[in-house]
Amino acid sequence: MILTKLKNFFKTADNYADQRSYRRAVMTHFILIVILFSSLVFAFLNLSIGEHFTATIDIFGIVISLYALYQLKVHNDLERVTIITTLSFLTFFLLFAYEKGNDDFGLIWSIYAPIIAFTLNNKKRALYFSLFFYAALFTLAAINLGLWDNGQWGEHDFMRLIFASSILTFLLYMHERSTEASDFKMIEVRANEQAYIEQLRELSITDSLTKLYNRHYFNEFMPKLLALAKRKGYFVTFFILDVDNFKPYNDNYGHIAGDKALVSVAESVKHHVQRNDDFVFRFGGEEFGGVLLTDDPKRSLGHVQALCPLVESLNIEHHFSAVSDKLTISVGIVSIDPHLELSIEEIYLLADQELYKAKNSGKNGCSVKVVSTQEDAKTTLS
Repeated sequence: MILTKLKNFFKTADNYADQRSYRRAVMTHFILIVILFSSLVFAFLNLSIGEHFTATIDIFGIVISLYALYQLKVHNDLERVTIITTLSFLTFFLLFAYEKGNDDFGLIWSIYAPIIAFTLNNKKRALYFSLFFYAALFTLAAINLGLWDNGQWGEHDFMRLIFASSILTFLLYMHERSTEASDFKMIEVRANEQAYIEQLRELSITDSLTKLYNRHYFNEFMPKLLALAKRKGYFVTFFILDVDNFKPYNDNYGHIAGDKALVSVAESVKHHVQRNDDFVFRFGGEEFGGVLLTDDPKRSLGHVQALCPLVESLNIEHHFSAVSDKLTISVGIVSIDPHLELSIEEIYLLADQELYKAKNSGKNGCSVKVVSTQEDAKTTLS
């Protein structure tokens, strides 16, 4: 139990929207834990040797670390934690410099100020933090020329502090800038990759000519539609549509005209049929299909039956058809009760049988089968 709590204490939450925020959270968490335990050790040591002011600063670090860890773990408030942590520990380093000066190379601890600032914040905010910190530190160091380090703190030491601090801050700023640019570039690359994957996915499920869903997507998606229909109690209206006398059309008007005619038919069918739960497919060649889910099968049947006059009204010339001087279609339609257990193949076969009847009845028309019982379906299929 104790080990689990310790493990959770050291574990960083992973519910961040982007990699950059997650990295900042990890580093914030790590720095807070390091400072917490370091402050505990130094507070104990300073109290044991009578350095009460320094020990008070260490205790201040302990309190701030615990508060920031609480905000990070309980409230997941990364922005507040980074600001509080940065301000607190820059103040800590200034107080330490005020108390110790450069005794025992005490100013060396100031190098952690910009490191913490740039690790926990974005480059702009970190630069502001660093500039304010060094403005205060340099002022303090200038005031104490000839006083710190047993009077050995001189102008050369002061200039070295300014130079080293400026170089460190500049390097950290440039590192953060390059990391940020790299992150943005990576995000852009991943976005492009995702768009390309989506494009490939779209190509894999759609017909290149008509932009309707293809047979592959029909086989993949139909089980989901049937499950949805059963769950909501919807009737399934499935139809197969075939363009009448399309081979003579292609032979006499050419394949380019044939492709244009198929696109026109596809767009007309799609705009007429497709709603939220309705889908239209191209099965291949001049054969199309569609699925409608509805609680009113009569209305959906009438909707599909209207496709024949709709396509003929496109007025696509076809003087080589035995049916009409316009391009026409034949449609086989089946309406299925949602509680029936029928496979995709069986539903397709039922509609295909109705399409065969429509073709044999003179084309340019529809044939409808309403399947309300399992026995009715089996009898029709046998």
